[in-house]
Amino acid sequence: MAACAHQAAEDPLAGGSPSPDGGTDLGTHDEVDDQLDGRIAPDTGLTEDEAPDAETVVEAALLDVQDFWRRHFRDVYGQPYEPISGGFWAYGPDTEVPPCGTPPPSYADIAGNAFYCPPDDLVAWDAVNLVPDLYEEFGGFTLGIVFAHELGHAVQARAGILDLPTVVAELQADCFAGAWTSDVADGGSDFFEVTVEDLDKTVAGFLTLRDGVGTSAQDPTAHGTGFDRIGAFSEGYEGGVEACAAYPDRFEQGDLVIVEIPFGSQADFERGGDLPLSELVPALLADLEDFWKVVFSEMGEAWTPVADVVPVDPETDEVTCGETYSGKELVNAAFYCVDDNTVYIDDVNLVPALDEIGDYAVATEIARQYAYAAQSRLGNLESSRASNLQADCYTGVYAASGFLANREDQQLVLSPGDLDEAVIAFLQRSDATDDPEASDADISVGTAFERFDAFRSGFMQGLPACEALLEGG
Repeated sequence: MAACAHQAAEDPLAGGSPSPDGGTDLGTHDEVDDQLDGRIAPDTGLTEDEAPDAETVVEAALLDVQDFWRRHFRDVYGQPYEPISGGFWAYGPDTEVPPCGTPPPSYADIAGNAFYCPPDDLVAWDAVNLVPDLYEEFGGFTLGIVFAHELGHAVQARAGILDLPTVVAELQADCFAGAWTSDVADGGSDFFEVTVEDLDKTVAGFLTLRDGVGTSAQDPTAHGTGFDRIGAFSEGYEGGVEACAAYPDRFEQGDLVIVEIPFGSQADFERGGDLPLSELVPALLADLEDFWKVVFSEMGEAWTPVADVVPVDPETDEVTCGETYSGKELVNAAFYCVDDNTVYIDDVNLVPALDEIGDYAVATEIARQYAYAAQSRLGNLESSRASNLQADCYTGVYAASGFLANREDQQLVLSPGDLDEAVIAFLQRSDATDDPEASDADISVGTAFERFDAFRSGFMQGLPACEALLEGG
């Protein structure tokens, strides 16, 4: 992982504990535990509660992740895990740089980074212009994930799989970080704690550290889109280290999907892959009608078109759907009304907020309402968390059609950045962020991580994943 960050107000390296060879000594488990007042959680460092300093969190992460691999490396690679031999190096603009390669890098080359150096088997991180900002913005658990990712590269070195394309190696390291996180959730950590409900900050962190829009998967610096990176993390979280260890074989067999979306034209590049709403909405509605007509035809069913998509102004409009909604009940609202077969959406607050993210954030929300229309036609009229997540899954199936361009009368295809825009929208419209005064606030829509997982399941596996999701909920 790499990120740009601002200069910290204080030098975290001042008064540090360098080892005789210039690296940074890690404390023992007992020493680190003595510095912690409880477990490190996603909100550690983000609340007013007293929190450990960033250096202690980093030490805890390095100790904990190595313990994880001591327990699991043999299971997948058939040999014991070898500890890091080249040491741990916290660096900054005014310190010695890590001795990685000959000659070693300058600070300018590695500013704002954390990395594993294969030739010298060391882990290094910018303790001035990376770690403090990540800790302040995303909390202590995200720092744990950063170092789980970097030690994932050390695992690749120990397993002899350093010849992977860069983006595949990075996504496998993300997967390993997800496997470590799952182990923490299962109680396997001495220092950290997490639940699936806590992982929204993790999603946000990956979006901060994703590739720029339009970056090619063949770029030697590519780490993956937010969609790919969170997806790899999710695979590790759900499938463990065995799922991650399969990445090289899956890549060789062509089964590892990396969603690389190039710009379709110079005009597409100049507008950053986004359409103005005046062009997007008519094309989107026509495309959604065509998509569901095709899907229902494949099911042996007839699709009934949605009657209308109606923009509303909460200050002046009322909507009658079983009961009458107005004012605050319509602020940031989007819903499908079965009674009149119509989608209603707040055009004053919600649509502009989504459009600020990007055009596909708007498209995702409208597509989700069409998913509810599809559910109603298939006999699912329940309002539940499982049903909401199935709607996200259906929306992922629609997104996959935009990626594959697999319909004869298709109106829209995905542009670079579209899938990340959908993920950002999930962050803004999840259980943690829903307006408590919204009309459906008492019904769970899922966390951002759960919503992403459902969306990605539909994108990668199609409609059967969505049916299984509802049955499992």
